[in-house]
Amino acid sequence: MPSVKEAFVAALGKPSPRVPSAIHFEDVGMEAVWRRFLADVGSGWYLDRFLFLFGEGVERLAPCLDAWAFLVPPRRGDRKILGRNAHGALLVLEDAESVEHNQVHLLDPFRVTYWTDPDLNLFTLIGAWLPRKLLPGFLDDDLYRAWMQVRRRPLEDDLILAPKTPEGLGGRFEPRNVQEEEIVAYYRTTGPIYAKALGRAGSKRGARAEPPGKSAARLKARSTANAHPKAPPRKQTKARKR
Repeated sequence: MPSVKEAFVAALGKPSPRVPSAIHFEDVGMEAVWRRFLADVGSGWYLDRFLFLFGEGVERLAPCLDAWAFLVPPRRGDRKILGRNAHGALLVLEDAESVEHNQVHLLDPFRVTYWTDPDLNLFTLIGAWLPRKLLPGFLDDDLYRAWMQVRRRPLEDDLILAPKTPEGLGGRFEPRNVQEEEIVAYYRTTGPIYAKALGRAGSKRGARAEPPGKSAARLKARSTANAHPKAPPRKQTKARKR
């Protein structure tokens, strides 16, 4: 069986360029374990800059979570953003300072979900979920690579190939449904729109993690209802007596 380092590098390669890590923990035990993992996998850009993990700069993505508060629940304990892909999907670590209870969530702007799994934490993310490509859609880079063949240069650090229309509103994961946008601006622009579509405008409670497709289905249902309003009931008239 390959080691964590071997499995990770086989799937994602080594960071290029490498960027100093921005992930640190106050808990001594958590920091010690993290440092061992970091020595194996590194931090920075992976898969020809499709993926950015653990490096300095992830802290600039915090406003994305604030903008999507209709979906991302209030933090419990410490929260850290671990990285993102080229389509703006974020990996977020909740209860970050807890060795036993930390949990990774995937914020997906195409599916409009904040998804997790009971077995997904920082260490299983590195040891299994990323190397085995188990995160729903997170490592799908075919569209990115096709785009780069035309663009012929990497995306700038804060740019993403953002979905124009999410899955729940009929959008497909295809070239005509993405455009280059600055990631924080994208989340701030779409947040109020999707919050309204999901019927959560003004809600401060956030949302529980949902399986992929559930928010998308509700978005579709809301948009369909708005597009096809029910006709008012006809008034019944009494027949005249002759």
